[in-house]
Amino acid sequence: MNLFLNCSGRGLANGLKWRSEPAAWDFTAEGLFVEPDGKTDVFRKHGYPAKDTACFLYTEVSGDFSLTANLKMEGTAFGDAGAITIRRDEQMWAKLCVERSPAGETSIVSVVTNPWSDDANNELLGTPEAHLRITRIGSLIGMHYRTSGDAWRFVRAFGLDWPSVVQVGFQAQAPVQAGCRVYCKQLILSKDVIRDFRSGT
Repeated sequence: MNLFLNCSGRGLANGLKWRSEPAAWDFTAEGLFVEPDGKTDVFRKHGYPAKDTACFLYTEVSGDFSLTANLKMEGTAFGDAGAITIRRDEQMWAKLCVERSPAGETSIVSVVTNPWSDDANNELLGTPEAHLRITRIGSLIGMHYRTSGDAWRFVRAFGLDWPSVVQVGFQAQAPVQAGCRVYCKQLILSKDVIRDFRSGT
């Protein structure tokens, strides 16, 4: 199911709701446009104050699922990102991002938090756009991405003691300053899951 179905303008449908709603967002014929507020992020670096201000458009889902999105991110500063996320609460969550690096490049980045965040950079992207996928099978999570026309590429797999019901959805952040723009063409939630995380099938 495309969770953006019947969403229009600033009207939400399909159980979607905002956590830390940004000032600038809108649904158009092309999907969702979001400009996250400046100095917004979600990250729990050990020994530092937790950051949990990134805008998150989510719904609740129980059991196994796959969540996929087609994201384009126009960043202006380090850490600008569009992402898909699975979340229990502020101390247990994971995100898969199209993110701007300190050098101005764009790469696939994944973060797993329980209760502290790791930070894993994947491959560089030729353009700041990718299809992202998070799959849950019980306590196991698989993350994949692909560019247009390519096969799904493995990012990582991990296990956590997730509750039956979790929050899943789209996230955007601008840790340094305002100016990031993220376009999400669709957000597909499916109960059909892949079985081989390594191959992506």
